[in-house]
Amino acid sequence: MTRERQDAGHRGERVAERHLAHAGYVILARNYRCALGEIDLVALDGRTVVFVEVKARRTVEFGAPFETVTRGQQQRILRAADHFCARHGLLDRDQRFDIVGVCLDGVTPHCELVRGAFEADGW
Repeated sequence: MTRERQDAGHRGERVAERHLAHAGYVILARNYRCALGEIDLVALDGRTVVFVEVKARRTVEFGAPFETVTRGQQQRILRAADHFCARHGLLDRDQRFDIVGVCLDGVTPHCELVRGAFEADGW
């Protein structure tokens, strides 16, 4: 991954985090990693534990950023979410999987939040 792409990703995560905080989410963890996968942001939305994948793009020319989350990425996020909940005693909480698409093509970044972007059922 190029340095420019990494910088865009980190900037997108910061923008997404501010957007979520403004929407009332409480951030629990950033860039949670385990052997099973990685989660960009873990937050609480009320009592619901929300696992957030952030997709940042410099342009929407090739589609919205959130459209690029593959089935394989979803599976890795789901496995990492199970690990996070077990490790932090949150197995009794409802879970949700959101995606934040961040477009960095202008002076002011634009965020699009997709709540419940995919489900844990059937994995």
